[in-house]
Amino acid sequence: MKYTLLFNLSLIFSFGLLGQTVLDTAVVSASLSPQSLESTNRSVIIIEEQEIKDAAVQSISELLDFAVGMDSRQRGTYGTQTDLSIRGGSFEQVLVLVNGVRLSDAQTGHHLMNLPVVKEDIERIEILLGGGSYIFGGSAFSGAINIITKKADKDQFKAQIEGGSYGSFKATASQSFIGESHTTRVSASTASSDGFKRNTDFTTNNLNLSSAIKTSSDGLLNIQGGYTDQAFGAQDFYSTNFPEQFEKTQTLFANISYESGDRLKIKRELYWRRNWDEFQLYRESDDFYTFQNGLFISSYDTAAAWYGGHNYHRSDMAGGKLSMFFKSALGSTAMNAEYRYEGVVSNVLGQDLEAPIEIAGSRGQYTNGANRRNLSFALEQSKRLKSFDIQAALLINHNTDYSWDALPSINLGYKWNKFKIYSSFNKSFRMPSYTDLYYNLGGAVGSQDLNPEYSYNYEIGTKYFGANYTAGLSIFRRNGQDIIDWIRVCDTCDLEASNTTEVNMNGVEAFARFGMSERLQKYSLNSIQIGFSYLFSDGEDPDYASLYVYDYLKYKVTAQLSHSFKTLKGLGFSYGLSLQERNGTYTDVNGLEAAYETVLLINAKLAYQYEDAQLFIQAQNLLDKSYFDRANVELPGLWITIGLAVGF
Repeated sequence: MKYTLLFNLSLIFSFGLLGQTVLDTAVVSASLSPQSLESTNRSVIIIEEQEIKDAAVQSISELLDFAVGMDSRQRGTYGTQTDLSIRGGSFEQVLVLVNGVRLSDAQTGHHLMNLPVVKEDIERIEILLGGGSYIFGGSAFSGAINIITKKADKDQFKAQIEGGSYGSFKATASQSFIGESHTTRVSASTASSDGFKRNTDFTTNNLNLSSAIKTSSDGLLNIQGGYTDQAFGAQDFYSTNFPEQFEKTQTLFANISYESGDRLKIKRELYWRRNWDEFQLYRESDDFYTFQNGLFISSYDTAAAWYGGHNYHRSDMAGGKLSMFFKSALGSTAMNAEYRYEGVVSNVLGQDLEAPIEIAGSRGQYTNGANRRNLSFALEQSKRLKSFDIQAALLINHNTDYSWDALPSINLGYKWNKFKIYSSFNKSFRMPSYTDLYYNLGGAVGSQDLNPEYSYNYEIGTKYFGANYTAGLSIFRRNGQDIIDWIRVCDTCDLEASNTTEVNMNGVEAFARFGMSERLQKYSLNSIQIGFSYLFSDGEDPDYASLYVYDYLKYKVTAQLSHSFKTLKGLGFSYGLSLQERNGTYTDVNGLEAAYETVLLINAKLAYQYEDAQLFIQAQNLLDKSYFDRANVELPGLWITIGLAVGF
């Protein structure tokens, strides 16, 4: 009954958004080879550049929270620490890419959003809903997010500055260069705040570069790199037993690729990412704890005797990939081979090192470490037969810690007029992070006996494409096996990392996007977007306390609208709302079991555009709601900022 109702709603929704340029966009996140959005047989959400510009949000994390199927669980503002979830998966089960380059972190998925890009750098975002290991390998267990950055299209300098509530400040600047054979874009940004309460302050700095160079042999050389560092008060972020936490992270990444060929397209690429993490269970500063005679002491407290110092981690990921694509009478063929190294050195995670490594600027040493290597081969074949199309893929994966795996996929589609009906199946997997394997501190104990977790993903859906609009409906099931969770089997027991048994997630998603049309313009509307998702799991009554698996968004309703006014040229107004109900319970600061409250969030932005300058004011959480995305981690109420953006 409820599925029938949702299908009818999706048809009613089908009156207006994505224009033909969006339908023709080459989607690079739904298969091994580029496809148009209309051709994909998967559920893919695209957030376009104009939508990003109009959105009443401060960060990429907030932007993603308005997307269908996404749960962007923030612990801090401006994206200081965000856990991403797709279709009820955990933060470890999502893969994040920038321009198709994976930015996974073997230490922990908590660092996935340590990105050297900000909202102003982004051209579009592609979200693959559902397993994608046959495309991207491990970590794309429940889905993947590919952030496509802006390319230089003319010599131009842009700058933006904004400030507002709680001493918040943000400044961004970018410069684009166009040459005879190259385009280059460089951007930098900084953001900070005093925090909306004690120990919620932060500072963030980013630098990003991308360059495309045409070679004499008609090839294309792409170079990109970025650096981000941030420090933030982590009040109650990971435990209420130690509320005054603090964290510093730095991330550096670089990628170089070369594309060539006409009938046979070949791409070769190398990539590297390094992340530094300093986690202070007791924040060390004059206003919090100071290190005195081997102890951390504040004016009202002394750190636990077992606390010998902060946690230090340095993780590396490096690899190379060779991809090929060609068309023949058999259809489209794509294949690739990839080698990847993942490693960590730490004073907490891994086996003992032969000799400690000093950490510059700290009292700490890296005393432990671990590494693994991964080799994969993928093949995909696509064929169109009139209104039918089929796509089959297989990824063979070998990891030095976990041996061989085979990850198949098959996607089917049938197009009838403006409708498309599709179905898909794939198998995906994720290897344990080094935190899952080795962490042992503060009542949380990892396990070196963990196995990879697997999912079998099933989906059927329909899409409707109009000249200025799209709508869609999908029904899916993820059968999860050997799921990795942190569990507590008794009230006084430690949290332990464990392969739980089978956990199945089921859901329904519907969306409609209405774009520029005469019908909307009568009401001064540029666009409307509506989304709905509903999730439920099988067998949800475990005999243990689960930290992650059953803590998901049960349902989410989102709407975003953008206005412009004929009588007030240049003035625009946009707003978004999100109604969310989260499954599961948590132990509150009083030691009592509490349920997450249903929350309605409303954001709004008013902007005036004059030539290449824009003056704007925006507000997050207009209703000044007190709410949690994560247990006991309070998020701010009403937050207002005013800004100016200019271009030359």
